[in-house]
Amino acid sequence: MNKDEVQRTKDKPWIPGIWSAPVPVIALLVGLAAATADEVTKVVRVNDGDTFLTSDGDHVRMLGVDAAETYQPGGDVATEALEKYIAGREVRLEPDPNGSDTDRFGRLLRWVWVGDSNVSVLMAARGYSPVRLYQEGLKYQDRLQAAELEAARAGRGLWSFNVYTPPSIELLRDRLAKRPPGDSAGAAGSAPGVISWSEAGEHIGEPAVVQGTIVRTFQSDQVLFLNFAGEFRSTFTVAIFATDLDEFPENAKDFYKEKTVRVSGIIREYRGTPEMIARFPEQIEILEPEK
Repeated sequence: MNKDEVQRTKDKPWIPGIWSAPVPVIALLVGLAAATADEVTKVVRVNDGDTFLTSDGDHVRMLGVDAAETYQPGGDVATEALEKYIAGREVRLEPDPNGSDTDRFGRLLRWVWVGDSNVSVLMAARGYSPVRLYQEGLKYQDRLQAAELEAARAGRGLWSFNVYTPPSIELLRDRLAKRPPGDSAGAAGSAPGVISWSEAGEHIGEPAVVQGTIVRTFQSDQVLFLNFAGEFRSTFTVAIFATDLDEFPENAKDFYKEKTVRVSGIIREYRGTPEMIARFPEQIEILEPEK
């Protein structure tokens, strides 16, 4: 070893295979590997049907599912189910190679495992949560969607009630066909069985056909909102998630604006306002303008 090599050895540690890399680069590589590795931790608190707190102080949002909030119908059932599966247990957190590391709230986005069980798939298979893919190409999405469809067809868990929008248009139409006879009167100026958007708040937790004119649209990174009134924060809204938009007309944000429509689905409460999730373009019927 010559004089220059001796000096280089003193200046930085020797690491086999990356001996020529400076220490900051080595630290970065090690940090990136740690950031994408699975982590084993313990669940100390379940917040709702898809989020929890770990013993390391991390807030975790489970990938692939979107359970009802605790204030929504079915939210208590979904929360109790997740508590049964993971509360106080050791879990393995797996980041998705095609997904984001955290959400906009700073929560870790992870697949959660208890033993050999993927908890998101378990929640979907037992009917406690619908599938919600905020990003395409997630690792276990095919398995999740198959589990959700099977649970919905069998009426498992919360699929026995009108909590979530069914994962197929055929199942949704079946729900609508089973509405009680009292729903057939229709609002003034609309067909039998159709309600006005202004009455949607009176039908939370019911399958319904809602009629109105879309006066405003707004699209975020994750959701397209169709609003039926200028005061959209307290009135009926239709939500289309970004991962479903490819199934809808091109440039749906402008396509639906100022159109009079009938929207079929399950009316739910979201942050105190009535909302309907449109998963399929067949849920939105555009009416011809009156001549």
